[in-house]
Amino acid sequence: MTRTLIGALIIALSIVCLFVLNSFFEPHYDFNSFWGAGRALLEGRNPYDYEVIQDILEPRGTANFNYPLYIAVLVVPLGLFDLETAKNIWLTVSEVLFIASILLISRPVRQSRNLIVTTVASAAFVPTLITFFDQQTSMFTLFLLAMAFQGLRRGKHALGGAALALSLIKPQTMALVLLVTLFRLRRRGLVAFGITLGAMLGIAFWLMPDWPVHWWASARYIAQEAGRAVPTIWGLSWHLTSQYWLGVILLIGLLATVLVNAEFSFVLTVGLLLPIYMKPYDLVLLLVPALSRPGWKLLVSLVMASYALLFYAAISGRGGDIFVWLTVIAFSYLAYQDRAAMAERMRRYRALFRR
Repeated sequence: MTRTLIGALIIALSIVCLFVLNSFFEPHYDFNSFWGAGRALLEGRNPYDYEVIQDILEPRGTANFNYPLYIAVLVVPLGLFDLETAKNIWLTVSEVLFIASILLISRPVRQSRNLIVTTVASAAFVPTLITFFDQQTSMFTLFLLAMAFQGLRRGKHALGGAALALSLIKPQTMALVLLVTLFRLRRRGLVAFGITLGAMLGIAFWLMPDWPVHWWASARYIAQEAGRAVPTIWGLSWHLTSQYWLGVILLIGLLATVLVNAEFSFVLTVGLLLPIYMKPYDLVLLLVPALSRPGWKLLVSLVMASYALLFYAAISGRGGDIFVWLTVIAFSYLAYQDRAAMAERMRRYRALFRR
């Protein structure tokens, strides 16, 4: 009992120290819009109105709030605090969720040294650093995916279903993994998914009944820049051909691979190659396949490649689309590691069509 109490006090003290240290980080561009949206909702104003957010944040600059309103579950409570305090809370919670995600995803490790090395390597991953620097929602999504992964691995379908619903705070990165994973949930998991999603939407419509109209207009606006600067097949297609026909071919091919490998990490990796709008910080989700597989080869490869790509982008002037190669590396590794199972599934398909 005493050891448990001491451990709890150490954890609490560590979190307090994190909160204090985070006061030295300035709120970055993305967090401004989250906090501004939360404050706008508390004041009964439209968070999708750029002038409203600008008025709330004056003289700080920000971008539009371009997210589904059920993210208000995260941002509305933060609107009760001033920007500095809210930023410290957000960043501290993100850091705690980062550690929790590693513990949930990683296979059991007997030596604490292995866990420390894994944590340091994951923290050094460039998309991880960008997520913290931009103070984005991707760390929350990583934690929710880790919960879903753990729920499916241990047969806790209610946990998996609820986590999958909450992970829709990043709908563009979750579409494929959600579609495939829902079929694996038992009735309890599907009920948990439905109740959680219903609660999220209920809160959103209670806060702002016409939010889908405003979000659609905002999302359609940011989609105009999609393709050219995103770290997906669409950015790659545009860079190589100045058109999107290659992206269509790659889309069809990648979806076909899911038919022969529906493993959670593989589907998630494929799903990160497909969105028409995504940013490099979303690639922190590659920690799921990197940590869920035995050994450190994939994790080390991704960390080293992330710095090589960062250096190349700095000297060449390339945008975030160059980081698509991180997902390509993860996809290639998983396809190679699962090649036997994929070949067996293909043989079954051939046998089925010959009948």
